[in-house]
Amino acid sequence: MALRKIVSLRITFVLLFLINAAGLAQIGYNNADWGVQPMDYSRIGTSGFQFLKLPTNARNSAMGGVLSAIGYGDAKAALTNPASISDVNGTDVFFGSMKWVADIQYNNLSIVQGLGAYGSIGLNLSYLDYGKMIRTENLPDDYGNVIPVTEGLGTFTAYDMALGLAYSQKITDQLQLGGNIRLVQEKIDDAKTTTWSVDIGTLYWTGLGSFRISMLGKNFGPDAEFTTYSGRIQWAPVKIRMPMMFILGAAYDLLEIRPDFPHRLTLASEYIKPNDGPEKVNLGIEYFVFHNFYFRGGYRFNYDEDSFTFGIGAEYSISDDILLKFDYAYLNLGRFNGVSLLTAGIGF
Repeated sequence: MALRKIVSLRITFVLLFLINAAGLAQIGYNNADWGVQPMDYSRIGTSGFQFLKLPTNARNSAMGGVLSAIGYGDAKAALTNPASISDVNGTDVFFGSMKWVADIQYNNLSIVQGLGAYGSIGLNLSYLDYGKMIRTENLPDDYGNVIPVTEGLGTFTAYDMALGLAYSQKITDQLQLGGNIRLVQEKIDDAKTTTWSVDIGTLYWTGLGSFRISMLGKNFGPDAEFTTYSGRIQWAPVKIRMPMMFILGAAYDLLEIRPDFPHRLTLASEYIKPNDGPEKVNLGIEYFVFHNFYFRGGYRFNYDEDSFTFGIGAEYSISDDILLKFDYAYLNLGRFNGVSLLTAGIGF
């Protein structure tokens, strides 16, 4: 039995290493000094709806932003990898709040109901509020010079919103499949655009201890365009692409909870291939102790400003049927300093 566990651990570390090595090698390949170099080409800025990339909960954010392979059957998984919500047995509710860069407020809400043998279903909402901004127009002065004018023009507002319906089902004891279809809308002043997107995720428990792998496609949907613009410019902006990305992830519990051992240590990693930027790798670790407390950390590779993350969490059973969960995460954003994310959940 001990030999089998040692072999399982070795296989797990090899697979985790290969996933990370493949991602980091892909990232580093374009920088290799071999022969004739291709012309620099950047896809950054070629898609819209960037709020769909923002972190939605403190647990994943504290673990380097890993999304795909670390769900534990609660409502927040609908906004990361919807395959994991099939583990919800009763009712689970999640709420997250974050003050993003420039005092932008980002809130997330998710409610999931377990349906037994019929899987799990849930509703979720993400809302990004830019707040009030002073209206500015470029007007000519008495000498014909064009200057920015704000006095007497009032203010305007802007928001991004995604309303989703998620469903997940256990295909077998080892394979989970889920999806989240969302109505996505952006509005700034009188200009508004609406479209839809789909997230499709899988989670596969390999049978090698707790080792699991996942594949996740996020934000797949049609291009959008602004439907109103009051004729303030000659023509509306070009069509807006969805920020699609493909994610391959893996996770493993190096330490597992037993009746006489209230500890769990989880390692997780994922490789991300977006359609509007370079490939990225996220790494995360989580230590769960005494059935109540979490300590987390992580690192994000090949981002412009993001780097290390960390956070804590706690959960408490107020009865046999009600579990309260609280999490905090800090994300280092380089020149933008850092942001904090607070999330809470309740399971019935």
